[in-house]
Amino acid sequence: MRTLIAALSLITLASSADAQIKKPPLSPRSVVTQQIGLGEMTIDYGRPSVRGRRIFGELEVFGAVWRTGANACTTITFGEDAEVGGQQVKAGKYGLYTIPRADEWTIILSSQNDLWGAGGYDPARDVARFDVEVEALGTVHETLSIEMQGFHANGADMTIAWERTRVRFPVRVDSDTRVLQEIDEKVRKAKGEVSPRTYFDAGMYLYEKRENLDEAEAWIDRAVELRPSAWWQAYYKAELAHHLGKHEKAMAAARAALEGAEASPQGDFGYAARARVLIARIAEGMSGDDR
Repeated sequence: MRTLIAALSLITLASSADAQIKKPPLSPRSVVTQQIGLGEMTIDYGRPSVRGRRIFGELEVFGAVWRTGANACTTITFGEDAEVGGQQVKAGKYGLYTIPRADEWTIILSSQNDLWGAGGYDPARDVARFDVEVEALGTVHETLSIEMQGFHANGADMTIAWERTRVRFPVRVDSDTRVLQEIDEKVRKAKGEVSPRTYFDAGMYLYEKRENLDEAEAWIDRAVELRPSAWWQAYYKAELAHHLGKHEKAMAAARAALEGAEASPQGDFGYAARARVLIARIAEGMSGDDR
């Protein structure tokens, strides 16, 4: 019996010694879901920090495939078909691998999305592969970041930054086709009454793209006419008119926007300050016309 008790005690001590201590990870996992155009994408990656080390060319050897993060490989999930670095990619989940070099990186999207690190990476399963130039950073970017910047109607640029290195490449989705089809149906070919909001949204889409500005102007004007109390619409009417060089029209609309913003019981949401700046710019343009 004593022998049995002693054996059980040793097993208990061994189990206690082997038990893991739960501690904060040095490279915490980050999962970011981001809307791009009308689509959505999710980036899932481990975020290592420099911690005084030399990263590229030493810790991450130039010319070797890198998991583009820490621990499990980095993955990107596209909710719809996309164009990445100029190459077509179907909706789905992909592993993001890179091959860092001093002057350029190779960016890889692979159907292998469940590897630990880059172990077992197979180039035959690449879905997209392209090269991008390296941007040298003036200061140390301590923790790896993968994010989207420079948003527009059809996507944004993905940036990868760590230590003193940054690379970027475009991610595009086709939002224009769907939006313009909806504008055709609800505005251009509308059979019934069109709401002020619909006119405004359609006009703003064209204005933001700097396309068909005469049409955009007509729709935003119509939105303001149908709903004159919407002083924020008047602001954009003024902005577009100023862009088109129609200073008197722009000034009248900007003053109406300022008056409405200042009188709003819910607050001006920053539009009063924006209207004052716009009025000054319009006045400067009108003075230039007089010279």
